[in-house]
Amino acid sequence: MSGEEYLARKYCQPKPYWHCLRELTGGNYYSFKELNYPEYWLDALGKYTQQEPSAAAKQLHQRVEAARAEFRAKQDRAWGAGGVDRATFEKKELAAWNTFNAQKQAYLKDYLRALETGTVVRRRTGRKCKQCNAAKVVGRAKYCEVCAKQRHREAVRTSKKKQRQSSRVITLLPEPIQPEALAAA
Repeated sequence: MSGEEYLARKYCQPKPYWHCLRELTGGNYYSFKELNYPEYWLDALGKYTQQEPSAAAKQLHQRVEAARAEFRAKQDRAWGAGGVDRATFEKKELAAWNTFNAQKQAYLKDYLRALETGTVVRRRTGRKCKQCNAAKVVGRAKYCEVCAKQRHREAVRTSKKKQRQSSRVITLLPEPIQPEALAAA
């Protein structure tokens, strides 16, 4: 097992990031950021192997960090506005954590397959937002969060405008207009 594969397996363990490089502590060779922040995993990997990380390792890192960002978003949504029961929050957070760890294991499996075959398989980024075509859409949604909020605001604005127009009372003339009067005018 190569050093890169060893650290990749440690990186994808179902533990918080700082556990995976704990054995590398000691001395001044690795910085605090490399040991404690997952964004710097590629730097620590480069120092450990003393060479540039492979394309498969870079892809693994990118995919795991995208999954980590998704996990943190789910974690924030689980807490909501703060009025959530502790048990409910912990249940939702545990479900998000388990999903994140399953994703890490799937990405590790893809990484190991890439090492075996020597080719990195690029996966499609997923569906994109129908409005801005830039952001990745999560789940069954058609629009990214920003576009969905914007569309909701516009829909509420339109609805209120229609309500104001329909609530206006159209007054009719008190007397019917005679056709002769219209012709003479």
